[in-house]
Amino acid sequence: NMDLQIAAEAAVRAGIADLERRHPSLIREDRPVQAALVALDPLSGDILAMVGGRDYGVTQFNRATEARRQPGSAFKPVVALAALSSRQVTLASLLEDEPLSVQTRVGLWEPVNYDGRFRGPVSLRRALESSLNVPFARLGLKVGPERIAATAKRLGIQSPLRAVPSLALGASEVTPLELAGAFGVLAAEGFRAELHAVEGAVNQDGDLVERTEHGGEQVFTPAETYLVTSALEGAVERGTGRGVRARGYSGPIAAKSGTTNDFRDAWLVGYTPSLAVAVWVGFDDGRTLGLSGAQAALPIFARFITATRSTASDRDIAPPPELEIVAVDPRTGLAANPWCGGEPEYFLPGTAPPEGGGCWGLPGLPGWIADAEARVSAGVRSLIDHLRERIKRIR
Repeated sequence: NMDLQIAAEAAVRAGIADLERRHPSLIREDRPVQAALVALDPLSGDILAMVGGRDYGVTQFNRATEARRQPGSAFKPVVALAALSSRQVTLASLLEDEPLSVQTRVGLWEPVNYDGRFRGPVSLRRALESSLNVPFARLGLKVGPERIAATAKRLGIQSPLRAVPSLALGASEVTPLELAGAFGVLAAEGFRAELHAVEGAVNQDGDLVERTEHGGEQVFTPAETYLVTSALEGAVERGTGRGVRARGYSGPIAAKSGTTNDFRDAWLVGYTPSLAVAVWVGFDDGRTLGLSGAQAALPIFARFITATRSTASDRDIAPPPELEIVAVDPRTGLAANPWCGGEPEYFLPGTAPPEGGGCWGLPGLPGWIADAEARVSAGVRSLIDHLRERIKRIR
């Protein structure tokens, strides 16, 4: 697609220029910072735009298809899909965000979060939206690296993946094209189209004389993939991808950033119903970039996806009808008491949690009292205590 190709090249060119302007330490004459972008149609598999580097005239190496780099947190949606499709967890399941030490064949593996903090129990949804490493490391151990690798293969990732605990945090290398294709399966509600750049052959007059047929298959259900999509929409609205909105994109979108150890690789991968896009930024020799995916790759992604908005006709990303919606107490991961307020969450049929019975940690109290205790000033708390005692006497 010529329009998208022009937009992609412009986004990469402007993005790199802006990075070097804001971070002069990135400027290297011999081995400059590079970027790659690939955009595809999730349903047809058409590769609509591809940029393999900052300057084709200097190097013809196509980083979009040939450069295998660690995806970091951009791989977490694959882990989430492996877990959710196994029915072992739900988006409301609580994962421990506490220090973790795992003995491996090469020594202790002790993952940490990007900010060095631990938050205690967090839902799978929050762990994905906020890109928390330790909960995802635990999730990977629960699901098993073999199942994660198998899920990646079903999504179209052909690069060899090491079935080790760190796979859950994106330690195995993939190409931008593979990651765009995997996210494209999420966009296509579980349908994996055969990726291709050639539609057929034309004659000297430009008439199509031979069309190449491309196949595909349903590898996950729409309900399974929507659970991941819902969390990735949340990542854009309130998580690590919120810079996409801040840069002016207002359409339906789900996205995930990725940053690898020592800030060597920066990613932003996302999709609308009609377009899946992967952006990578880094150095060819693996030197540290010193920037996160949200800092280095997101601006390029946002510039490109915003430029495509005028030509897109995206519908809203709607949940499949078979999903159940249940109000959940975020502190317990259980269904909220009917008296209580809860946060709505999506569940595969038959996987919704049982009712917890309490109201935000206050068992047996009507929801309006519990809610009041969480919100009123200290001067009114004595009234709440008085109401508690009255209710106890009545019972």
